[in-house]
Amino acid sequence: MLKYGILFALFGVAIAPSFAHKPRPCQVTGNIKGLGNKAIVFSYERDGKSHQDTVRAINDRFSYVAHPSDDGTFTLYIAGPRFTQFWHEPGKLTATGSINKPAQLTIVGTPENALLTQYNQQIGWKFNQRMVAHPDSMLALRQLAQRPTLNFIKAHPQSRTSANLLYLQAIYDDKPTAEYEQLLRGLSASVQASPQGQKVARRLLILKNQPIVGRPVPGFTMPDTAGVAVSLDRFKGQYVLLDFWGHWCGPCIRAMPHLKALQSQYARELAVVGIGMEAADDKKLWMAAIRKHQANWTQLSELKGDKGVIEQYNITGFPTYLLLDKQGIVLERGRDLGPIEEKLKALLAKP
Repeated sequence: MLKYGILFALFGVAIAPSFAHKPRPCQVTGNIKGLGNKAIVFSYERDGKSHQDTVRAINDRFSYVAHPSDDGTFTLYIAGPRFTQFWHEPGKLTATGSINKPAQLTIVGTPENALLTQYNQQIGWKFNQRMVAHPDSMLALRQLAQRPTLNFIKAHPQSRTSANLLYLQAIYDDKPTAEYEQLLRGLSASVQASPQGQKVARRLLILKNQPIVGRPVPGFTMPDTAGVAVSLDRFKGQYVLLDFWGHWCGPCIRAMPHLKALQSQYARELAVVGIGMEAADDKKLWMAAIRKHQANWTQLSELKGDKGVIEQYNITGFPTYLLLDKQGIVLERGRDLGPIEEKLKALLAKP
């Protein structure tokens, strides 16, 4: 559950908790054009829990003393869901920008934040703007951004920003694993030991062990809609189609009639198993979507968001489908049911 702290700024100075015991707090002052007297939200994780502090600006200006966070980062929201991330570092940070570009605030004043802003200005924001303007070309633009991003990482091995960028690259494109491993080894020992460095190492381990065509899938047991534990072993001896989806996912919902047709056509030989990428507080919405769209095959979810089996299987896009043979070996993996339908036709064609 989120914990909310309300800090009201008077004449641009926030009433904040005392940090006298910390000689150099992380002090953030901002001047955001168009912000007026609106509220600004600082979001962070501390001791494994989500926190939000709200500061009210006065005439575009605000001041905030940041609390330490688990991974050393904060997220700053000034308008809607778009955000700018910054690092918790001792010193005085200055945030500038416009309320019209809430994801492009310039934050400087400490080494890590200056480097992050440098990357954003030179590479990140330019490609993000092009992605917004040309959403159909997002994949191609991410590939164009990859090489300058990897070069930036290589040039700054002492920076946690580099580790964070490397993690994001391993999410966007999971193919050049060997190059990612080499870049991780090139980071300083302190960066590798940081939360960001450890996150990259875990991500690369997932990529190395993910179930791809020709490999067996790791087993799992997770609850169905009634809370009853269901094991993947229960379906041994059948072909299995794993459908990773979410109640919030438009393409997943649009594919359900096709999925339903496959289930009907191959009912004796094929078990369809839905795995919902849902948070704990989304259970009612998930179950409502199942009822509404009559997705009357086995439906499971750990209700852990993108963690657990979804992370272990490296499911980063939705829907994602895995077709397994009777021994649990992956026959097909992809985002489209077309190739899976062709594989089923070839496997289960009537003599």
